Amino acid sequence: MSNKADLILFNGKIITVNQNFDIVEAVAIKDGKFIAVGTNEEVQFLGGENTDWIDLQGKTVIPGLIDSHMHVEMCA
Repeated sequence: MSNKADLILFNGKIITVNQNFDIVEAVAIKDGKFIAVGTNEEVQFLGGENTDWIDLQGKTVIPGLIDSHMHVEMCA
């Protein structure tokens, strides 16, 4: 089993929502979970021959949002 990332997002502004709300440039993902965040240089070593790489070209990545405030009665 490989310890390499399935996906690496790099050259971005990735909002971590950690205690300090740090913004990093890269993230490595394996099996749907973040395995590393940091600079492009810190994360790139987790890439392998089967890793998908996405150059964010400076775009921002935010955490997934779930909006539970719905007005269901307005949808009828």
